[in-house]
Amino acid sequence: MCMVKLSVVIGTYNLFDKLKLVLDSLENQSFNHEWFEVIVVDSESSDNTEKYLKSAKYSYQLKYIRQKNEGKASARNRGIKESSSELVLITDADMIAHRDLLKEHYSVQMKHNFDVLVEGKTWVLKAEQLPVLEHLRRPYITHKVKDGQNLDFYYCLTGNLSFPKKYFDETGGFDEVFKNYGWEDVAFGYELLRKRNKKLIYSDKAENYHFHVWSNLEEVYRRENMGKSVHIIINKYPKLKAFLGINFFNKLIYQLLTYNPGLKEKWINELKEERVLSRWKKILLREYYFQKGYINEKDNY
Repeated sequence: MCMVKLSVVIGTYNLFDKLKLVLDSLENQSFNHEWFEVIVVDSESSDNTEKYLKSAKYSYQLKYIRQKNEGKASARNRGIKESSSELVLITDADMIAHRDLLKEHYSVQMKHNFDVLVEGKTWVLKAEQLPVLEHLRRPYITHKVKDGQNLDFYYCLTGNLSFPKKYFDETGGFDEVFKNYGWEDVAFGYELLRKRNKKLIYSDKAENYHFHVWSNLEEVYRRENMGKSVHIIINKYPKLKAFLGINFFNKLIYQLLTYNPGLKEKWINELKEERVLSRWKKILLREYYFQKGYINEKDNY
């Protein structure tokens, strides 16, 4: 049997139907199946995840681990600790892999002597349907980035990220204080890029597809959770406060909507009906992030 060259780590919680699509997409990889393993860390799912994975058979090696639900950071750390390879790829239970995802990550890592982080190209979908049609997708990173370009820490996004396992050993991995959605991967990137001078390389060819379409209202509530998590990263890295949205502009939006509750209620109702204008939605995203998340978590702001 060949030595495992790449460990794919997936944390999951009650996403069985999508997780199965992800595992099937890894079955179709162009990368030699003897060269990679897939480690699924299940945070106490109550759906069919446990039953299926305990008996599932794939041509690649599959490890199933069930643990107490302590959040994504904990699940990812457990998966990395249990990995057999010196190279790790972190992805999610709703990220369907392009056929060449693993091959491209490995190729870029080999080009850089396995001493960089590699961020692949994730497509955001407008509809949860397969096959993915071009007019129903857009890149998650909306700024213009080129294949092979060096990225900054805020592009360290764990839906499509590879790095050598030694980076985990050096830093202790993802901070398990993060329980809600958001920022544990950016904190990991900041630690490696800004404090340890590592490099994050963009690969336009290492593609996957985020098979999860958020409603407007779900997106607003997700932003609220990010606002709650921002305290953790600011406590770790105070210089990032303004960058992370705790700034005058967002405070002004918060104050304006505080004095105009009727307007905010109108926009929320429109969100529920999926008909709010995009510019008002952006304001609500900022307000929920700042007020519902940040202000509510810190009374003495």
